[in-house]
Amino acid sequence: MTSNWSASPIARAHEIPHLTKTPWELDRNKRNSIWRRTKLEHENVFPTHFFKKLPREVYDCIVGQLEQLHFESDQSCPSCYLRDMHSLMLTSRAWDRAATLQMYRKVWVLTNDEHPKMPKLKIKGTGRLKLLRRTLRERQTLARYVKELRVPEFQSLHQDASIEREEIVNLIASIVMSCPNLERLVGFHVPYMYTFDRLSHALSTRKELKERVWLLKENDIDSEDEDEELSNNYYHRANDPTECFLDLNSSHTSLTTLVLHQQQPLSSPLTFRAIIGALRQLPSLRSLSISNLPSATFPNLALNALPPNLQHLRLENLPGINDKGLQRFASSHLTTSLKSLTLINLEISNLLTIAGFLSTRVEQLQRFSLSQHKTPRIPVNTSIPILHSTTLEYVHWEIRSQAETPPMRNSAFASRNASSPSFPFPESEPTSCLATCLLSVSIKNGLFPALRKIRAPHDPQGLLQSLCKPRATALLPSDTALLTSPPRSTTPSPSRLSSFDPLSSYMFPEIAGEVKSHAGSSLDTRADSPMSAGFPSSTNSRTSSDASLSTAITPAYSRLAAQARILEARKQPFMTVKVTDPKGEVRVSRPIFGFLGQLDSKIVYEVKPDRQRLMSMEEREGEREWITGIGDVVGEWEEVGGLVACRHLRQRTHRVVEAMEMF
Repeated sequence: MTSNWSASPIARAHEIPHLTKTPWELDRNKRNSIWRRTKLEHENVFPTHFFKKLPREVYDCIVGQLEQLHFESDQSCPSCYLRDMHSLMLTSRAWDRAATLQMYRKVWVLTNDEHPKMPKLKIKGTGRLKLLRRTLRERQTLARYVKELRVPEFQSLHQDASIEREEIVNLIASIVMSCPNLERLVGFHVPYMYTFDRLSHALSTRKELKERVWLLKENDIDSEDEDEELSNNYYHRANDPTECFLDLNSSHTSLTTLVLHQQQPLSSPLTFRAIIGALRQLPSLRSLSISNLPSATFPNLALNALPPNLQHLRLENLPGINDKGLQRFASSHLTTSLKSLTLINLEISNLLTIAGFLSTRVEQLQRFSLSQHKTPRIPVNTSIPILHSTTLEYVHWEIRSQAETPPMRNSAFASRNASSPSFPFPESEPTSCLATCLLSVSIKNGLFPALRKIRAPHDPQGLLQSLCKPRATALLPSDTALLTSPPRSTTPSPSRLSSFDPLSSYMFPEIAGEVKSHAGSSLDTRADSPMSAGFPSSTNSRTSSDASLSTAITPAYSRLAAQARILEARKQPFMTVKVTDPKGEVRVSRPIFGFLGQLDSKIVYEVKPDRQRLMSMEEREGEREWITGIGDVVGEWEEVGGLVACRHLRQRTHRVVEAMEMF
């Protein structure tokens, strides 16, 4: 609106102002007004009854897409997701019903700071837990909706607490008891001390539970009263760890994923009967991970007692398992349903054991992971096995002994089989690893038609890398920090470098140039650059320091080795273009350099680990960095932005079944 004022100041003081309409207000009441037409079109596009007639499935789909947008990216934020869901609930009643169902189906509970309107808390950060418990107890309908309870931040709160640990566990247990249809508890895992605790009891009563993580740890505190109580000759069933463990697993008929991890691998009060009895009570089990159990608790006989219809199996650090037990298990009917198999630090010494799993007998196997230090060999007077699988899609092949001096073929095995026509390896070069060579020959002969991805951290001769699609570079942008980091004190001796060392025969400045071109950062390419002192040779003996060995088997070192092989292949001429004149004289002779790989291959050479982590040397020593470990499942190692990880940060939690599929 505008006002018509007199120009004179004296008249302006006594004159009453008159309001005049703007041009668009005058034109709005006309029949063909552009302002009216725009408003009508806007109303036709978004009518009021449009959202009321939408089916419920449309709302659920939109809410599900909102969850994917928040958590499928590298930088996920549960607080942002909950804030958007709350805003969506305030839009309308239809959106309120859809968002409420989604929020209570997967409940996210985050720690909170003290608020002046909230009552003072005995334990800081637990106010939202108490409010959730009160809501679930008062509204039983909402409590029945809860399928997943995600409390990742309370894991760090529990680890940092001292005397309040038991109260935090009891608070989580009370919420679990309030959810009758709970299927998963994500982000909060406490050790089981073989004594009664409320959280273990609460989870044992949830009949719809689908995932369970057992972190077994023997109580280090010895009480004199307990010793006096157990000194008599009477048997108490409540004090028997085996019976208590069986009772806690007796009601989980719907359990599909189970993780058993012993934090003290040398001893465990559980017996063979406890493990086998618990597994036999789980008819719906599909994913199983067992690690660090002693030989008395999990021997070879335990493999034959595994439940049928297993799809994902992970065996790690089990001293009671040997080649004989694994060969018997590979030939049994229990492996016919396996889709994923992971063998870690079992120190398989017989190549026939691996051939038993990579055969047509395991007809559904899609992922196979092998990680150990020992190099598998073939027994004397035994023919070379055939590795063959028509369903295998992914292979993780990690034999850490290849990071050291590769064995020469002047051994008794080489002389015995050199004249055999079935010996598949060329005589012109030594064999760095018999198992790796056999796998490469099998892939080259088309015995793995469904294979699409190979991850070989230690491939000194590039046998597996040469069978995959050519890569422009094997380095990641984050590898620039390796070339700019200060040198370490451990420096390999030039006399210990071997001709099979993938990094000793190549120039590090060229690798630095490749990183610079792909990452766009300035790197030091001097002759005394930190690269030459920061990475030990792959031929270091087993007696070298643990720090050198742990550095040599990191994913960054493997990527540098793969990049060195790529650069070496570019130096070799692939073909030569010659142009001659009518007299036959060569006018132009220009070589076209080659590449590493096969253009028609369908296999991708993977250089990334399951989860990128950045740990100090003290934390990294003795830990694997390629395969997802128990630390990723329980939140000891957190992933931030897909690149950097540290302890006690808000992590991107995932269900245990997703981690099992990565095993």
